[in-house]
Amino acid sequence: MTHYSRRRVLKMVGLVTIASAAGQLLPLPRLNAAQSLINVTGLDDFMQVSQLLTQQENLNATVGRALLLALTQTQKGFLQALTQLKTLLQNQPSLLQQDHLTFAADADSEKLAKAILGGWYNGVVGKGNHALYVTYVNTLANLLVDDKLVPPGFSYGECGSWAQQP
Repeated sequence: MTHYSRRRVLKMVGLVTIASAAGQLLPLPRLNAAQSLINVTGLDDFMQVSQLLTQQENLNATVGRALLLALTQTQKGFLQALTQLKTLLQNQPSLLQQDHLTFAADADSEKLAKAILGGWYNGVVGKGNHALYVTYVNTLANLLVDDKLVPPGFSYGECGSWAQQP
């Protein structure tokens, strides 16, 4: 067991106190989420394809940007495959009228479409150790039922309402 002298303990406590005070007093830039505000290439195409696949007109652009960044990181050649998928969906709109999303002629586009849909509905892109969690509350799965259900782990009612008896 290591024994510290009283002087060393007081120095350490003083250093921590000064560092804490400096963090409170110095004007530091506000920390933002880990996504930049610059334009992401392919965002317009991604949002168009997402609207076609989800059949939703008003998708959240911030979630779309985050999903695009995550898909770009996890899928090789994503932007080229996205362009190919967009062309396929525009040329064959009957593909979106099926009960199950299957593209008989193009398995790669089908896989990409399912990855995009999974991102929008689950908020997760990729699988296993390489999965990227993009959103939880803003998933389409939660937004579609938000008038009746609350996402798991969230309290019913306004913040802190769980603390009072019903």
